[in-house]
Amino acid sequence: MSIRALALCVCASVTLTACGPGPGAGVRWTSYPSLATSTTTFRWLVVKCQLSNMSAIPAGLDLQIEQFFGIKGTGYGNLVDYFHDVSYNRASVISDTFVGWVRAPFGPGDLAGPKGRLAPASARGQRVIECLEAIPADDRPALEDFYGVVVINNEVQDGGSCGIGQVGLKVSGKVYTLACQWFDARSLSTQFAAHEFGHGLGLPDSFDDSARSCSADAGRYCDPWDIMSAQQTRQFVDRNFTVAGAGPGMSAPGLIQLGWIPQNNQRRFDFEEGGEQKVRLRALSRPRGAEPLVFVLNIGQGPFDGTYTVEYRQGDGWDLGFVTDPNSLATVRASRGAVFVHQYRLAGAPTSTLINGAFSGALQPCNTLVLSGFGGTVYHVTVESFDVADGAAQVSIGSGRGKYLPCVKDVLERDRVPPTRSHERFDETVKP
Repeated sequence: MSIRALALCVCASVTLTACGPGPGAGVRWTSYPSLATSTTTFRWLVVKCQLSNMSAIPAGLDLQIEQFFGIKGTGYGNLVDYFHDVSYNRASVISDTFVGWVRAPFGPGDLAGPKGRLAPASARGQRVIECLEAIPADDRPALEDFYGVVVINNEVQDGGSCGIGQVGLKVSGKVYTLACQWFDARSLSTQFAAHEFGHGLGLPDSFDDSARSCSADAGRYCDPWDIMSAQQTRQFVDRNFTVAGAGPGMSAPGLIQLGWIPQNNQRRFDFEEGGEQKVRLRALSRPRGAEPLVFVLNIGQGPFDGTYTVEYRQGDGWDLGFVTDPNSLATVRASRGAVFVHQYRLAGAPTSTLINGAFSGALQPCNTLVLSGFGGTVYHVTVESFDVADGAAQVSIGSGRGKYLPCVKDVLERDRVPPTRSHERFDETVKP
């Protein structure tokens, strides 16, 4: 049983949830079913750090911090709930120790730019170190007992991660290996915090293959359906933690990389079997038993450049923004979901690249995505149907272009050999 489950208490109903009034509007959150047989705990220390010449603490911030990161807010869609759900209870990402407010040895002027002692883009880790060192030695928790530390300051500026995974932080002469975040009051929403904590757990930003400019690097942050594309994503309104939007969930490559999709819930293309291989994919928000959540297809020369994942996402749970965000595709809102194909890198970055990003990559029933693999071989992913009530999609994967369904009219091309970012979209009437 996870720490989250152990710390919950039974209130008026039989549902386990945090006792006492909930955060914000007090809207209960429906958690995803658990698939994991064991849970790994990632303990985070939360330090509240007051800038040297900024005495004002935003009203209610202390309670919001404890509700967002810890047990007080579980069952209402806080950060603990998010990682419980997307990991299917494989990971307990929880804060059970809160320290502060401590006085930082620097103020806003030190954060203003490259001439400042603590330039924003490069020194989050240094700020975290100085706030940790500001805690009296007798009151400082044993840092080696934690996976990571998140420092929250009382001035809105430059929230984000110190790096990917755990980093070395030298505190009072001793080096500790910790994941590291620098947050402010505006950081307390899942669309922001879950992305940054994803970095802390080891995931880089996600990309698409369109070479569009969604940030400084071509393709970075261009997958609107994945939490690792930061604030470019499709989000929903959260009435409990209202500083910004909530969601979405995490795409299959990130989940596989972190070990959160059990092997029993993965299916792989059987090249010896050949022919058309059909699979009924559960929506990532609607897992059930050992039914498949992802189909993995390896059509490259090596393990790093030709591995693809096929997943179905439905507009509920942490993916509710797929159907409520006004920037979401009309086709996705109408069908209440989509099938996505990602290139998955087992090592290096990016871990996840959305395929056919120029068309938002959201495959609908009767769409086929054609992939060219090593040696010019061709494979296809065809979406046959969605069963929204059951939370599942019927998908067919095979060699060739897959023009076997009478309903297939939109064929989306992505060539793998030679490497290219071009896409070809055309309409074709297919006769039975």
